[in-house]
Amino acid sequence: MMRITFIFLSVIAGTHRSFSFVLNQPLSASSQSFVDHRQKSNLSNQCNLLLHAKKSSKQKKGPSKKNKNASTAGFGGAAVAPCPCGSGLAYMKCCRILHKDGFADATAEQIVRARYSAYAKREVDFIVASTHPLNKAFVADIEHWKETIRMNCYDNFELTSCEILDEVYEGEGDEQIAKVEFVAKMTQVDSREKTAFMETSTFERAGKHIAGGAWLYKEGVIETAPGMPGPEGDEELDKDGEVSAVGSN
Repeated sequence: MMRITFIFLSVIAGTHRSFSFVLNQPLSASSQSFVDHRQKSNLSNQCNLLLHAKKSSKQKKGPSKKNKNASTAGFGGAAVAPCPCGSGLAYMKCCRILHKDGFADATAEQIVRARYSAYAKREVDFIVASTHPLNKAFVADIEHWKETIRMNCYDNFELTSCEILDEVYEGEGDEQIAKVEFVAKMTQVDSREKTAFMETSTFERAGKHIAGGAWLYKEGVIETAPGMPGPEGDEELDKDGEVSAVGSN
């Protein structure tokens, strides 16, 4: 009596099942040879099917998790996207460094550019961190202040360039102040109307214990940009028609 087992492979499930039946009579030599040959052939085919199924499964898989999230982490296209400040450098190699890695050693001009880009990129933490405690817009309730900034982050404008006109330093030591004159340029999203305003920002340090002794935005004087008809009062209007400026909060 001989037991012959046939194996059936479930390719999709990735498992195999088998069943057997019993021959009550012995096989002839030729039949036995045929059976042996078929078993070897079936086993070889099953292995090939399994390998093919694995390859097909890999090919049908979607993009990896890393690729799906690439652009949001500062890689791919974002790595070469131009910085909103208009420096000509990629954002990753320009203002993002101050936004993410600190700005204690930055010049007042660099901080002006970084604050401009922070509004474009909604980097609210940087806007708050680079504001002097004596700035009239400074709010003790930091989280409420951040939420207010988010609601007035120039969402209806494309911030296209921050042109630096002048940068001067006055005084020495802890009494030193910096003034930066610049033109903030932007484009209204819906109408595509170009607008701009000019501001002279004043920066002071507040001690090593605050932002590592970095230059902090204390106040700003807003004027109409050269060649640009400004609203009444020579001040730029924000998305809600209220007075606002890139330097202000």
